[in-house]
Amino acid sequence: MKQSFIVIGHGLTDLFEFQTIIEYNHARISDILMLHTPLSKDKLSSACIIMKPTEGRHFQAIYTILEGIKYPYPEANKKFDLIQSWAEAYDIQVKGLDVKSRSEFAEDDLYFTYLKGVLRLEHYLPPLQ
Repeated sequence: MKQSFIVIGHGLTDLFEFQTIIEYNHARISDILMLHTPLSKDKLSSACIIMKPTEGRHFQAIYTILEGIKYPYPEANKKFDLIQSWAEAYDIQVKGLDVKSRSEFAEDDLYFTYLKGVLRLEHYLPPLQ
């Protein structure tokens, strides 16, 4: 199965695309995750929508706003609160994981490979077959 990160952006307007994905595809959503980088200098978070695998299990999309949200602890922020409220409207719990920052990797492909490994280890993605 191919699992791919689809970056929908890094900024404010992309947040509303994220909302639309939740609204129109909530039945296909497996998980919504916040990937936090609390040990990095900037302390940013990525918001991820992990979709259920497609029929036939050949593809699984992970839509993400890549490090476009301020770390929400100890003080929450508007972007984080919006994502929480959109998920709650469809009874989806937003979960969080601490991960390395994208800046620690030479290329985005290496970063996404690292994230897939973390998500498999935490059972958010199925193992490779």
